[in-house]
Parts: sequence; structure tokens; C-alpha cells
Amino acid sequence: MQSLGFFTPHIRPAKALISKGFTLVELLIGLAVLSVMTSFAIPSWQRLQERNRVEAARDQLINDLQTARVRALQRGETLQLTPMRDCTWHNATNNDWSCGWQLVVKTNQAVLHTSQQHTPLQLMFAKTDPLEISQRGDLGTVGDRWIIKSRQSWLNIAYVLCLNSASRLRWQSGESCSN
Repeated sequence: MQSLGFFTPHIRPAKALISKGFTLVELLIGLAVLSVMTSFAIPSWQRLQERNRVEAARDQLINDLQTARVRALQRGETLQLTPMRDCTWHNATNNDWSCGWQLVVKTNQAVLHTSQQHTPLQLMFAKTDPLEISQRGDLGTVGDRWIIKSRQSWLNIAYVLCLNSASRLRWQSGESCSN
């Protein structure tokens, strides 16, 4: 209806205003469904995060070993990869590399490179002696291996980094270097 050139506002009935939005019961059901979905997603997310940490440590060790080979060839000297022991999650054993590792010159122990691990993982070397990299770039001896795994045993995440007779590195899931 028009009067004096202006439109008069239409007043909506009260029932139309009530039908817009959610009721308290609908909101509670939505929150319940969301919480159930979240409770299933959190363990998967934790497993993904921990697997990423273990894989990052594995990749860092592989890269550092390859770099050590090149540096030994360039320098014409025998180098050593030795474990670091200055973190809170370090075990008292000599084969624990959980804190990280450093590349040193064998003759004078001059540090060439350091890689610290910032997450508490279990990283064990098969031997208690440092890994030697010859001046020809040969890595250690046959059977040398590192086991990198999560400290949360219920996640069951582990990789092994194996060294073969040709000084080649390979990795696989698990804790042994079997074929």
C-alpha cells in the first residue's frame, strides 16, 4: 500500500522470526557430532606428526652422511661422525645419537658440521664407536645401521638406516636391515 509516495513497512508475523536459526537441541547435537569426530581425528593427527618427526630425523641423517662423504673426498682426510650428548632425553649408552651428531676431522677432532635433534626421538647406532668416513668417501663398515623411532611406543613408528658393502645407504620401515 502506498501513501504520500512512501512505502509503508510490512510487519512480519512472529512465527517467521522464530524459524530463522538453530534451536538449542540442534546446536547440542551438532556439538556432540563434532566432538565425536574430533576424538577420532586426534590420534591420527598425533601419529602423522610423530611420523613426520621421525622421517625428518632420518632424512637429516642421510643428508649429513652424504655430505660427509663429499667433504672427506674434498679434504682428503678421514672424518668421523660422532654422537652429541647434551640434551635432556639422552640415554647413558654410548650408541645413543638422540641429541644429534657432529662431523669432525679424525686427526684433530675439529668440528666441521653439527646437526642437533630438537625432538625427543630414539636414535641408536649399531656400534659404540664413532662412524668413520675414509678419505675415499667410504662410510663405516658393512652392517652399520641406525634405528630411528618414536619414544611413544604405542605409535609403533620406526625406520632403520642400513649401510651395505658398497657404502650405500638404504632405509626401510622397522628395526632390522633384512631384505
